[in-house]
Amino acid sequence: MEIYLTIEELAAMLKLSEQTIRRYVLNKTVPYRKIKKAVRFRLSEIEKWIDGGCSDNVEDLLGGEKTNESDGGSFPETSDFENIDGGNKEIL
Repeated sequence: MEIYLTIEELAAMLKLSEQTIRRYVLNKTVPYRKIKKAVRFRLSEIEKWIDGGCSDNVEDLLGGEKTNESDGGSFPETSDFENIDGGNKEIL
């Protein structure tokens, strides 16, 4: 079974701010999945991303897979980020 992390969990694991993680998602720098309106991170993909030097080219790092579309999700539009933290846009 695959382990998924929230923004808060990933931020704590990497010792980064939640805002930094949100910026990585917005810039498509980190591999993530959209499950309905929730942003989640597969632990195995995050480990590959880190082992690859946190590459900006996420698709190449993960073997060409478009990680954000394979589960029926897609790269979020800016308006999607209204729902990451209950509609509070100021924390982005």
